[in-house]
Amino acid sequence: MRVLIGYDGSDCSEESFHDLQLAGLPDDVEVLVLTVANVWLPPTLAEGVDPAVKITPVAVERARAEASKRVDEATATAAQGASRLQSLFPAWQVSSEAVADSPGWAIIKRAAEWKADLVVVGATGHAGLNRIQRLTLGSTSQKIVIESPCSVRVARRREREATQPIRLVIGLDGSADSDLAVRSVAERRWPAGTEVMLLTAIDDKVVTTIFEPPAHLQTWIDETDEEPLSWVARMIADYRGRLEGAGLKQLKGPAPDDLAGWKANENPASWSVRDGAMTLTRILGASS
Repeated sequence: MRVLIGYDGSDCSEESFHDLQLAGLPDDVEVLVLTVANVWLPPTLAEGVDPAVKITPVAVERARAEASKRVDEATATAAQGASRLQSLFPAWQVSSEAVADSPGWAIIKRAAEWKADLVVVGATGHAGLNRIQRLTLGSTSQKIVIESPCSVRVARRREREATQPIRLVIGLDGSADSDLAVRSVAERRWPAGTEVMLLTAIDDKVVTTIFEPPAHLQTWIDETDEEPLSWVARMIADYRGRLEGAGLKQLKGPAPDDLAGWKANENPASWSVRDGAMTLTRILGASS
């Protein structure tokens, strides 16, 4: 498995390392710690060109020197992060890299080139560490979440008791992507006691919509169903079985229509929740 981590040396970047301890990742992981210096690195003279013929302006030389300095700072930051990560996960193969580019685009591009399976970024970044562009969920991280060629994990700094079990919420909308989300969770290695909540939000306005169900939904659809969304219960039951088979714990909680009643200190449940603000087709769109 290949994991690319966007790292800028901020507290949130450091927190993303600890957050990976809650990600259920295996020991055979290859990690690339990438730090992006948000600068443009002017090109050098083309090979074979006589410097006397083409003189580089002083301003360009100064810009190159300043950009090179920032890339050097980014290289040191990435190496520091890789060393820190290696101490937390000794079995992982960790390397570091720095580039001069726009942070969001650089991470997306490198993830595609490197064929990463997972990209990890912090929800917020550093305000000015070595003048390296920070990663923010409102801009850079949001761009990565939307345009990344693979799954993205956004880490947030929060207080968590060591004895508290890992809790996962999986949004289901019947799409192939939500099926992939369940399979990805089931394939990872989770500590004993890890709890999961399966959540499907249904918009009453689209319940009666006529549509041709995709092939993967045929598993749960029965032509004799009188209710248009009877397949949802079968889908949840199917996924519950898969996750329980992977050793994950699913406990009963409050009533299915009481989404507001579920709190972090209560047991999760597998629910089908009616909510006019979210449609079945928007779980991985505007809703995410």
